[in-house]
Parts: sequence; C-alpha cells; structure tokens
Amino acid sequence: MVIAAQDSPSLERGEALGELCRIYWRPVYLFIRQRGNSPEETEDLTQEFFYRLVEGDLLSAVSGPERGRLRSFLCVVLKRFLVDDYHKRMAKKRGGDRKMVDIDAPSVEGLLANERQDESDPILAFDRQWAMDLLEEALRRLKVDYLRAGKADLFEYFEPTIQPQSDRVSHAELAGEMGMSEGAVKVAVHRFRQRYRECLLAALRDTLAEDEDPEEELRYLLSLFSR
Repeated sequence: MVIAAQDSPSLERGEALGELCRIYWRPVYLFIRQRGNSPEETEDLTQEFFYRLVEGDLLSAVSGPERGRLRSFLCVVLKRFLVDDYHKRMAKKRGGDRKMVDIDAPSVEGLLANERQDESDPILAFDRQWAMDLLEEALRRLKVDYLRAGKADLFEYFEPTIQPQSDRVSHAELAGEMGMSEGAVKVAVHRFRQRYRECLLAALRDTLAEDEDPEEELRYLLSLFSR
C-alpha cells in the first residue's frame, strides 16, 4: 500500500497512509524521542515525518529488500529522515497547525520512564512498540468482529483470556458468570483465542510483502518480550 501510494493522487494517498499513521505513530515517536529530542521536538518531528511520508517525498528513499517489511521500511526511512536537514527546517515551522496524527505523547512518555537501562536501544524500542501496537490492532479487529456479530458481551467476558495474566482466568468462574458449563466455556475461549491469532496474523500480513512469512515475523516480535 505504501509503495503503491507513491503514484496515487494526493487525496487517495493521504487516505491510505492516514491509517498507517493512526496505528504506527507510537514506535516512530519513541524512536525520535530516544535520540535525545525533547517531547515538543519529538511531536513536531513525528508529525513532519508522517507528513513527508504521505506527501511521497520519503517513499523513494528506500528500494530493494528493505521494502519487504513495513517495520524495517519505516525504520530505515525514519533514520534517513532524522539525519537529513529536517531539524533545521522544523525549527522554522514551530507553532504551525499542520497535524497528521493525534499524538497522545504522555502515553509514550510513560513507556520511556519504565524503560530499563539495557533496553534503551532505539531500534529495539521501536520494534517492541511496533509489536505492542500490532497486538492492540489485532484486538481492535477482534472486537469489531464480535460487535458486528452482536456478541459484544462475549468479547467482554473473553478478552481477559488473551491478556498477559490470562493464566489467572478461571474457566469455572467464567462458566458461573455466564451460565454455561465449564466445558462449553473452554471451547468458546479456545475459539476466541484462535480468532485473535487469525486477526493478529492478518494485521501482520498487512505489513509484509506477499512472499514474507507472517509466522516468522510473529516469532520475532514475540521474542522481544522475553529479552
């Protein structure tokens, strides 16, 4: 989508890449912030980065195998963006009203405060935040599926079963709350988790070239949380 958007009319390009900005602004913000920029500078640079991306003048900066994975592609383009003269250009644009993304800076600043010293590598932080946002996007898609099927109540019951503390969720307690047998709850939870995994793989495929293996990308991203 990103590569195709390079030759698209401005309006179509903006709509297509707007979704990209919405989902993946956090790793970009985190990467820029960890390069020594202030929160205000980071927000401005994040906005400018996505603006330049949507306008197309950053899309031609990368070619070849780097285009295979959106995660790697964005990271390469972002690094080149930061070593260019955009800092000087941005200094003249402070206070402008050009906004591409609704940035909730405090939410990412909180992540920075919790970073351990051995996890201060900006690229590693970028990848970890990328993984977190993919998990969040998969959950959003799963919720939409259940809402469309008129099963919002089931989503609320089963969402804790895919959270980090999911091993603490009691099937017996769920069965009591839902008026179902424990066996039926186990089957329903299993299906819920399967559908979540399908949503996650679908979100991953959206960030990969056709010949890339989403399972391999998933293994890498999940390994980031065991380091």
